[in-house]
Amino acid sequence: MVSLFLVFICIWVTAYFFKRERRIIGRLQDMLDSAAMGTFEDKYFDESRVSLLENSMWRYICDNRLSYMQLLEQKESLQKVVSDISHQAVIPVSNVILYSQLLEEELLLIEGSGNTEAHESVHVILEQAGKMDFFLQMLVRLSRLERGIITVKPERQCIENVLKPLRQQYGLKAEQKNIGLEIEDSQEMAVFDRKWTIEAAANILDNAIKYTPEGGKVSVQVIPYSMFLRLDVCDNGIGIKEDEQGKIFTRFYRSDTVRNEQGTGAGLYIAREVMEAQDGYIKVKSEEGRGSTFSLFFLKHELSQK
Repeated sequence: MVSLFLVFICIWVTAYFFKRERRIIGRLQDMLDSAAMGTFEDKYFDESRVSLLENSMWRYICDNRLSYMQLLEQKESLQKVVSDISHQAVIPVSNVILYSQLLEEELLLIEGSGNTEAHESVHVILEQAGKMDFFLQMLVRLSRLERGIITVKPERQCIENVLKPLRQQYGLKAEQKNIGLEIEDSQEMAVFDRKWTIEAAANILDNAIKYTPEGGKVSVQVIPYSMFLRLDVCDNGIGIKEDEQGKIFTRFYRSDTVRNEQGTGAGLYIAREVMEAQDGYIKVKSEEGRGSTFSLFFLKHELSQK
């Protein structure tokens, strides 16, 4: 009887601790799941009913949640400041460009003035104001995208809706730089937001032309798959270093090799954000000194129809 009693006690103790362990693990799992979903609340925490491990986990999650909320507030505050400054600066810069153009026209109308220095000064003002306007417009688009003021609304349509504007916008620019630009026709269908996809593809194509030397080649082609449609922008330009290929899609990143070129470092970041917002993605394959290929992957059908 004593032996049976001891066996029973052992079984009961084992079952009790096993059940207690499962209960603790379950509570820890609930903590982690709610923290991952952003629904974690500490108002039901009862320190007298939890183990030391649960206590440590609870405090760790609370501390991280507080840090995350503080970083989120700082990010939103910074985005608002950038957005406000960008919008407030657009009008003055536009006025500078406008009045510089008017001044240039007035100087041209003055016959026999011979004041070439004045013409050159106005030209420099226009050039610099144009650069400022370019930077500000990029910041405005970036801040609107990040703050959700402009939303991406993808729908199934022909990819030619993107290719045609690219031909119209960059044909002359490539010709002026003596670069062979080939953008193939395609009637393939995919899911994308036309306006923002043109913005994303244009940013990549603009870089390809900008960083390809005179006499080089740039091409845009479409490759269909069963589930995706791939749009490739290829060039034989300066290429990208291997250790920089993971950084070029971050906001405002610019390589030291292109510091002298006009740009903000936001174009590829916007392209990546646009593609992710419409359930696509972007990849790059590049070799320094031999060129780059940027690939945009679009869904061929909307997710709700699968």
